[in-house]
Amino acid sequence: MTQLIFALLLCACMSLAAAGGGLLVKHAWVREAPTGASMMAAYLEIENPTGRDIALVSVDSPTFAHVMLHRSVTVDGVARMLHKDSITVPAHSAVALEPGSYHLMMPAPPTHLVAGDKVQFVLHFADGSSLTVTAEVKNMR
Repeated sequence: MTQLIFALLLCACMSLAAAGGGLLVKHAWVREAPTGASMMAAYLEIENPTGRDIALVSVDSPTFAHVMLHRSVTVDGVARMLHKDSITVPAHSAVALEPGSYHLMMPAPPTHLVAGDKVQFVLHFADGSSLTVTAEVKNMR
């Protein structure tokens, strides 16, 4: 019985390590938008414990028709959002997708999301790996 439990735990750990090429995602959340808002944003942190840089190249979600990678920057005193084709997560480091920096931008879904709702995202990386993440909608106003 002990060997069976150990084998099952080992298999579970191996599948977790393989998910997303070894990447870890923490603190995933979606900002609750006012009723009628045309866009929503999501944030998360991607940790890369591997010895190689890994690029996030796209994101899908069953909740949203389209998910875009963006970065907020200030140019000549004016805040702008720039579309990004990818976001590199350096080896042995992390990248935070947070307000005022990198983030996910999505057109508002057909039904209004409220605090406590859950949204699933599938992150796709340049090495062909992917990672499914569940983010909670939060009222951060």
